[in-house]
Amino acid sequence: MVKRESGCPLCGARLDAAALLDACSGLLDADLGVLAARCPACQGYLEVRPVEGRLDLGYLGGAGGSRRFEVALSLLAEGLAVEAAGDVLRIALAGRHWTFAE
Repeated sequence: MVKRESGCPLCGARLDAAALLDACSGLLDADLGVLAARCPACQGYLEVRPVEGRLDLGYLGGAGGSRRFEVALSLLAEGLAVEAAGDVLRIALAGRHWTFAE
């Protein structure tokens, strides 16, 4: 069962979806839509997968064709839109936009 929380799994700081997207540094896996990020509070390393309406925090697992994203918790982000096109991930939330490329 996936936890629905708003705290960093490393330090417990309250996370805001836009601030977390601002803290993302790049696209780790275009096929799975996973981003690398640092917690805005503790600077701890996080892996984030944006999906419609939420940000999933977790980690990449598996290898080769069995690569997967294991979700540890989800941060609700009403209105979050995600568009994947090849090696590019475009995200929109509350009038703001982010683009990440592999």
